[in-house]
This record gives sequence, C-alpha cells and structure tokens, in this order.
Amino acid sequence: MILEGPNGLKIIPASSGISRMAALSQAEQAGLIHAFGEMADIPDVFIVDTAAGIGPSVCSFCAATQEVVVVLTEEPAAITDAYAQIKLLWREYGLRDFHVLANMADSHQAGRELFNKLERVASRYLQVNLNYFGVVPYDQTMRDSGLRQRTSTQQFPNSPAAMAFRQLANTANNWPWREGGAATRLEFFLERVLHTNQRFVG
Repeated sequence: MILEGPNGLKIIPASSGISRMAALSQAEQAGLIHAFGEMADIPDVFIVDTAAGIGPSVCSFCAATQEVVVVLTEEPAAITDAYAQIKLLWREYGLRDFHVLANMADSHQAGRELFNKLERVASRYLQVNLNYFGVVPYDQTMRDSGLRQRTSTQQFPNSPAAMAFRQLANTANNWPWREGGAATRLEFFLERVLHTNQRFVG
C-alpha cells in the first residue's frame, strides 16, 4: 500500500519485517521486482528508514542501498551502537562507505564533534570511510509539528530543523547516482534486498 504524503512524497508503511521475502520463489521474486518496475510514477529517490539496531532486516536493506546514512545522537550509547552497526555491515556485508548524520545536536559544532568521536574509533579499528553528512539541531518545533501531524518544513519552514533538512536534501541530491533510469535503480535495489536477505536470513 502506498500513501500520499506532502509535496508529492509517497510512503510505503513498514510491515512486520522482510523475513517472508526470504521464502519467495524465483517466480514470486521476479513478479515483485516487475511490479515495482511497472509503477506508473517511479520515484527519483527511494529512501528506506530502517529500525535501530543490527537485525537481519536492517542489514539487508543497508546492504542493498546505494548510500547508507548512520544517524547519531548525543546519548551515551549512541557511538557504541553506531560503531557496532558499521562494524557488522563492514565485516559481514562488505560495506565500506558510510554517511553520518548528527541528530538533535546542541549546535553544529557539537554535531561535528560527535562525528569526530565516531570517526576516530572507526578509523583505528575498521577499514571504512566515514563522511560527515551534516547535523539536525535540537528544535522544539519538531515536537510541535509532530503534534499537528505535519512536517517541520510545512509547519515551521524557517525553523532550524527545517533549514537543516533542506540542506541535507541538497547535499544528498549531489551524490553520484547509479547509471540507469529510476525504474532500473529501483529494480536493482529490490534484487539486492532479496539476494542479501536469502543469504543471511533463515
């Protein structure tokens, strides 16, 4: 089921996981990929918001995407959790490049320092490349927008959080894209999800 969001955004709500996808026959896999490829309005960008942690479904989606963004907060366990996730994706799935986003930071400087802490540990023990994606500052308007069931860019377009989201979108829009049209990229993503999930689940 696809829901219509603001400004042309389309949302596919999460289900109970993707373990069922590991049991799909080859015909069912081909049918699923073809169904997405035949969508009337193929999205230019496909964003997967995974759960926290290092569960099989999270890793399968991360391994299938073109870019991986690890979200950090200033909570004490955040760096440990982020490091564990990056380590697993590197060792078990062969991922080496990660973007890191500092979320709910007190300032841009605090966000950069948070990234630096993770980068120092990762560069010492892992063979990965971490890229500082940016920061979303702590902003009370985020809560107020949520209570109104609207995005911060809709409700408070000039708020620090809304401006940060626009900056992140501009940065991501300049990332190099895989060759081929949107439909080809989406089909490639689904093929990789299915392949990775069957390899590591069950």
